[in-house]
Amino acid sequence: MTSFARLFVAIGKGLDWMGEWFVGLASLLLLAMGILINVEVVGRYFFNFSTLISDEYSGYLFSWMTLICFFDALRTDRLLRVDALVTGLRGKIRDVLGVPAALIGLGVSVILTQATYTMWHTNWMFGSVSLQPSQTPLYIPQMIMPLGFGLLSLGYLERLVAAVLRLTGQLPQQGKHPQ
Repeated sequence: MTSFARLFVAIGKGLDWMGEWFVGLASLLLLAMGILINVEVVGRYFFNFSTLISDEYSGYLFSWMTLICFFDALRTDRLLRVDALVTGLRGKIRDVLGVPAALIGLGVSVILTQATYTMWHTNWMFGSVSLQPSQTPLYIPQMIMPLGFGLLSLGYLERLVAAVLRLTGQLPQQGKHPQ
């Protein structure tokens, strides 16, 4: 194994830790969303009042959970994808097909990163706020979007490099990450 391949494996272990950290953060966001919804239900049912933010902020929290977990879902092969043909393949042919697949995923996620960054930046520059009673500045809930898609881009870049390293014999064919 070359020094670059060893460095790549070490970086992968760091990315494993980062993905698990984001899943843990998503768990806390889910807990916060549950508390917020229950406060709203109890408030309406027993005390005839509403927080006026429950629906809006639950949507923000759900979006945040989803976006920060894309990275770990890709790295652990839990991201939904169409791979019936590739699943049955092994060895070099799988890596040969994995290169264009990773390139397409990388391209799409980079475009999404750029587009969501532009949207976030525009809303930040113009001070756009939500139409809800909270008048939440939209750049706050939207800041996770370029981060989430940027992490997904990193995941696809890792897949691409891993496939190339396996094709060139610098990494063994079997391994936990990435496929």
